[in-house]
Amino acid sequence: MTEQDLYEQMKKFPKVDLHRHLEGSILPETFIDITRTYGGTLPADEVEALRPLIQMVHDQPGFHSFLNKFKVFRCFYPCREAIEEIAYRAVREAAEDAVKYLELRYSPTHFACGNRFSEQDVVLWIQRAIGRSSKDFGIIVTPIATISRDYGVALAEQTVNMISRLAPGYFYGLDLAGDEINNAAQPFSRVFTMAKNSGLKLSIHAGEAGGEANIYEAVEQFHAERIGHGIRAADDEALMEMLRRRNILLEICLTSNLQTGVVADIKHHPIKRLVTFGVPVSLNTDDPAISGITLTDEYIKAVQELNFTVEDFKKLNSDALNHAFYPDKDWLKKKLGCLWD
Repeated sequence: MTEQDLYEQMKKFPKVDLHRHLEGSILPETFIDITRTYGGTLPADEVEALRPLIQMVHDQPGFHSFLNKFKVFRCFYPCREAIEEIAYRAVREAAEDAVKYLELRYSPTHFACGNRFSEQDVVLWIQRAIGRSSKDFGIIVTPIATISRDYGVALAEQTVNMISRLAPGYFYGLDLAGDEINNAAQPFSRVFTMAKNSGLKLSIHAGEAGGEANIYEAVEQFHAERIGHGIRAADDEALMEMLRRRNILLEICLTSNLQTGVVADIKHHPIKRLVTFGVPVSLNTDDPAISGITLTDEYIKAVQELNFTVEDFKKLNSDALNHAFYPDKDWLKKKLGCLWD
């Protein structure tokens, strides 16, 4: 099979993405379009000048180098229309990549820009844009709320309190993201309890840049249903056995793991070991604009570097649907499961 044939096969293959950040889905072209239409300040006013500032282009791999890309556009968003345009395009771009089910996570705090907007207004705007785009492009989208270790517990509590007052349908899960190295999850324990009491399922970034102890903590203490990344589980057979027994899915992101430096060589990525052991995993993009990739690119990488097959992708997507946070999972599997028969 030629590279073009492989690209075309993977491009049209129906996909599920459970781990995609809206903040990391904003292309340089979108940022420039926003500034020209609605205003806003960026450190460059041309696409190719902006690209290396917000995308891992020439950077040495590193966890903090990757996270620092977000600082470039923190508090950038000039108005409601800009935020809605960003959300609309992110869903459209996923649909154009044959993503049929997307869980799009975002931080209301990030888009509120230090109280420039209220977090509740941000949620209403993004929900409206997601609804329009999902209808326009035939994709099912489930919003997940992100709280960040970097913003602190007080803001996280404020966000979850706001979510608990919303009508059902705005969020179906809560995600803890941010700097796992310098900011522990333990201080957010009360926030996780608040989220659970509000009916939100829980995904926690753990065992990415931190060790396997963070995965044990996320599952045993905080009762996370899924783990963001979780690649360090492959270093601990007892942990892999626990994840398999409890049916906890790991949201794996190949290129992101390379760019953050948590995996040195794609050929030695632990996803194969995890799959062989029987740990449920899904293949995702994480921050496609920061990484400069699509989910098609990740599938191609998995084929070329890790010898994944179409049958492997069918299994990954089936596992992803089984672990989706969508409220009516039976309907979802009936709607989409036939795509991989």
